[in-house]
Amino acid sequence: MIQYIVRRLLLLPVLMLLLTMVLFVFIAQMPPEQRVGVYLPSMRPGLSEEEEMQIIERTIERYGLNEPFPVQYWRWLRNVANGDWGFSQAWNQPVLEGLLQRVPATLELVLATMIPATALALILGSTAVLHYGRLPDHLVRTAAFLGWALPSFIVGLALMNVLYAWLGWFPPQRLSTWARPIVEGVSFRNFTGLHTVDALLNGDLKLLWDALRHLVLPATVLAAAEWALLARVMRSSLLETLHQDYITTARAKGVAERRIITLHARRNALLPVISAGGVVTSSLLSGVVVIETIFDLDGIGGAAIEAMLSFDITAIVGFAVFTCLVTLLMTLAADVAYAFVDPRTRLS
Repeated sequence: MIQYIVRRLLLLPVLMLLLTMVLFVFIAQMPPEQRVGVYLPSMRPGLSEEEEMQIIERTIERYGLNEPFPVQYWRWLRNVANGDWGFSQAWNQPVLEGLLQRVPATLELVLATMIPATALALILGSTAVLHYGRLPDHLVRTAAFLGWALPSFIVGLALMNVLYAWLGWFPPQRLSTWARPIVEGVSFRNFTGLHTVDALLNGDLKLLWDALRHLVLPATVLAAAEWALLARVMRSSLLETLHQDYITTARAKGVAERRIITLHARRNALLPVISAGGVVTSSLLSGVVVIETIFDLDGIGGAAIEAMLSFDITAIVGFAVFTCLVTLLMTLAADVAYAFVDPRTRLS
């Protein structure tokens, strides 16, 4: 198992190198005068046009923006590896600092989405197979179809209008107005940046409840499509597994159908779900861009929209690099989980 993980880890730098090379090809298409913004925080209003042009020329020369592509790529890759991802004028801070500052909000939303969505998909997918062809099966299939078909922004706006604007149950943003001074106060210790976890570690149950209330709507909307896909994969995989020879043998021995599913078939049926789960988790980063904007969450998705609207190439490229890295890590986690469930994968 350790050798399998090591082999997968050795592939990460190669894949990341290829992905960053593709990204830099798009950056290199821009004139050097436009790419100066990657390295300059902002132009000071007190400078004259001649002084600004001198700064631009010195920056082009300093960072080799007019040098051949391989030289520019190596210099840019070295800066990225050293943590210098450029300066974002839209965020008014270094790109890497801005991303790391917003990661806890996005991570909290993704965890609040994937854990319930995966559990619900496994339960409902198994329930549909147990009642194959009957009402529970039809209900699960219909709900999965609607969850996958409806656009997330429509579901988000509809739920916000009903559950917040009308009923006032689940407000947007990460915390209520009264809770923000507590989190930003000196006595409150921010261990992880995740408000739910930090509130629990600080023993503030009122703050924990407030943070959970703000997570319900965005997590529900984001989970709709994710659980729908996983539930359909679980149902199809479990139905296919139930036609295997060893399942027929267990039935011939008089083993109950529920016991066959829970003890014999479900483990093998999890393999396609794990593969789909890695892709689904990675795709959440594209989903959070919309959801964080709708619910005004200060995460990397909302920040990416802000950078796109400002045409901030530096922040957009930083978000793309970050997304590629997370996608590769999620794929690695899915491969490891797959190998843990099916030991034959480690030998292939």
